[in-house]
Amino acid sequence: METENWYLEHKSGIMRQVRFVLRHHRKELMKAAGKTEGEAIARESLQRFEALLPDLPYIGGGENGNTSDLYLAAAMLAVYRSLQTRGATVEEAARIMYLGTASFFNSIPMRWLMRWQGRRMLGPKRIEQLRRDAARSQERRYPDDWVFEVVEGDGHDFGIGVDYTECGIVKYLEREGAGELAPYGCWIDYPMFAAMGLRLDRTETLAQGGRRCDFRVSRGTPVQVEPEFLHA
Repeated sequence: METENWYLEHKSGIMRQVRFVLRHHRKELMKAAGKTEGEAIARESLQRFEALLPDLPYIGGGENGNTSDLYLAAAMLAVYRSLQTRGATVEEAARIMYLGTASFFNSIPMRWLMRWQGRRMLGPKRIEQLRRDAARSQERRYPDDWVFEVVEGDGHDFGIGVDYTECGIVKYLEREGAGELAPYGCWIDYPMFAAMGLRLDRTETLAQGGRRCDFRVSRGTPVQVEPEFLHA
């Protein structure tokens, strides 16, 4: 299979997933812009995403778990562009995307899937897979991919850690001229881990100007955050 065609080869499944995700954003769009305009923005966003899909950078396709993160980031870029054309600020767009994505994580059946993923995440098989993925990322086979290393947990402060030194989403958004959106996307990691029943502690991210993204994951009480842009 030609690597540059991977997204088109899997277009049907990707579009189905993105439609499901955007269903939750449509609700937030209608709250912000009214039913008619909100539905119009959602339709336009899906069309914009479909146009972006063929040009997404290849990072290994189905063999790389981050591939879905990349095309879902493109879906959020499509929402952002649709809102931009209507005069929305990056903070206003980020608020809608944050609330829509958090709603998606807590929907059914996603809520059950997230809990299942959370139960597996700190298990020996998943951690060993993470080590293999980290080693492969260090080979830098794909320039648009993530690069990271595993930080072994001690079972007390945290169960497992990951230090990202390169982020595929940051690279993609900067390439698309939307690097200003990246720092806001970091915040969605907290409700994502909370939906898995896990605690995420982090002191810095690449998108927010740090040297790395230092994820530390444990089974403690999830961190509750309320970013300022939620009040935009």
